[in-house]
This record gives sequence, structure tokens and C-alpha cells, in this order.
Amino acid sequence: MSAPIYAGPGKLYFNGVALQANDTNGRILARTVQDADPAAVALFGRIGYLQGNVIETIDLTPFENWGLIPTLFPTYLGVSHGSTAGALAIGTRPHNPAGAADLPAKIYTPDGRLYTFPHSAIIKHPDLHLGANQPLFGPMQLVNILATGVALGSSGAFHNVTESGASDPGGAFITSDFDRGAWYGAWGAAAGFGGDGGAPLEAEDGFTLTTTVKYSPLAVQKLVRAYKLDEVHFMVKGRLYGPTHTQITAATGINNGRVLGNYIPTSNAADLVLTGPNNKTVTLKNADIVGAGFDFGGTKLGTGEVGFVSGMTFVNGAPQPLLIFSV
Repeated sequence: MSAPIYAGPGKLYFNGVALQANDTNGRILARTVQDADPAAVALFGRIGYLQGNVIETIDLTPFENWGLIPTLFPTYLGVSHGSTAGALAIGTRPHNPAGAADLPAKIYTPDGRLYTFPHSAIIKHPDLHLGANQPLFGPMQLVNILATGVALGSSGAFHNVTESGASDPGGAFITSDFDRGAWYGAWGAAAGFGGDGGAPLEAEDGFTLTTTVKYSPLAVQKLVRAYKLDEVHFMVKGRLYGPTHTQITAATGINNGRVLGNYIPTSNAADLVLTGPNNKTVTLKNADIVGAGFDFGGTKLGTGEVGFVSGMTFVNGAPQPLLIFSV
């Protein structure tokens, strides 16, 4: 019997949704990261290795189904989607939030193979590209760790492979929530930024929502058993079209009242509301401008990149959502 040839596409099924790899020949890359800790002796140097920590990573850039948003940005990040309110919960363990059971990730191929990763969670959340005809999501990553209650080296500790005849785990492909189109913005009531009744705010290459979420691994005898959420930060950036350079300079506050040590966001902070196809919206709460640039020559517009950073607000000591997605 000849050896099998492994090739072709796959889809990732996780949390009840299918994440398709974006683009022709889009890739889903699953890797086992298996540490080998060296053992050495003075007389002979390195004499061998000891089994160390094991995690498994799954990397992909997902196709832009808007319905993936609740999975890609859970509420414990302080993110709301539609009527579901976000509630930032630092310390959350993403593999078992609120004590939930282990959640598997499954990679299915059309020739009937199935790869099951029994204890998975997203630990790199994608950036979003909000502009005409741009792919919505940037790269993301899941990590699979040792299954709960299973010892390293035992059956079910890490991934399992079904070589043929596997059933599709679910998540039929749809395009009804696929929208590529222009996005426009409005920031408070500052002149030139779209919320003052004038023309909406635009960005030359679209707006980019950058997602900075930090998790720390929790290890017992070097073997990672959990991750915990440390911090969350969102920023929207773009080369703005609309405000004048004088208006942008004023908004930064560097000539207008902001002094060293000022808390950001300042009293000028306001929601940045970005509106796209079919009235989809992304709202960066309590946003303030940091940074500005001016570009002379070249082939780009003369306004450099401007950043909007979110600021956390509290009601009765409870943090309010940082980011809101429409349904």
C-alpha cells in the first residue's frame, strides 16, 4: 500500500461556528510545540533530553463572516455584540471561562479527515480591517493545552486524528453575513471628524482596529494547565480624510491644554462610531486621539496615520464595555 498524500484545504469548527481560511489556498496551520529540556554533564556535555511542556497552536486568517464576532471577541474582553453586553473580567481563564467544560477545536477536510484538539481557546484575537473591499479579519491563533483530568502521555491528552470517513462537524458555509464595502466614521462633535454634521470621517486605506489582548500561561511542573487574561486594549488607526491638519493638531491637545502626565482619555474623549455595509457598526468607546503625522511627497495622501485609543469607564466600580459590535 502506498503512503497517503496529505494535501488540500480544511475548515476549523470551534464554539459552534466554522472558521474558513481566507483566500484561495488559505492555510490553517496546526503545530505541536513540544519542549525538549536538555540534560548535560561536565565530562560529556549534553547527554540527552527530557520531555518538557507541550502546547498546540492553530493559526489562520478567517474568512469574513460577521457571525464569527461573538466567538472571536468574547464578552469577557469587555466587548458587546448586539444586545449581549460585554463585561471585562481580568483573570478569566479562556480555556474554561466561568468554569465551563473543555471546548474542542476540530479541523475537517473534504476527504474525510478530522483532527480534534480537545482543550482549545483563542489567545490571539484578530485585528479588523474596515474599508472598501478589504478582508475583514487579520490573523488569529488558538492554543490547545492538556485536557482537563488527563495526564500527559495518556489517551485524549492532546490531539487525535481520524484518517478517513469522518463526519463533517458542522458549520455550513454561508455568504449572507459577508459584506465588503466602504466604512465611515464619526468621532464626537469635534469639527472635521464626522460628528459635527459635516461629511463623515474616512480613512485612505480604511480603518484598522488593532486588538491587544495579553494572556499569561499558568504552569505546574513546567506543563501549562491554563492561561489567564491579563489586559485588553483596543485602538483604531488610519490615515484620515476629512479633518484639516489644524483640526488634527488641535485634537491631539499638544498645543491645546494637554500637559505631561495628563490622563488619556481627556475630557475631549468621545465614542468613535464606524459604520459599514448594511449599517453594521463598530464603536470604540470613550476614544481619544494620540499621535498624528503629515506626509510630504510619495504616492499617499498627505495626512499620516492617526490613532484613537479607548478609555475604560466605570459605573459603581464596574468597568463598562470597551468595544461594541452591532448585530
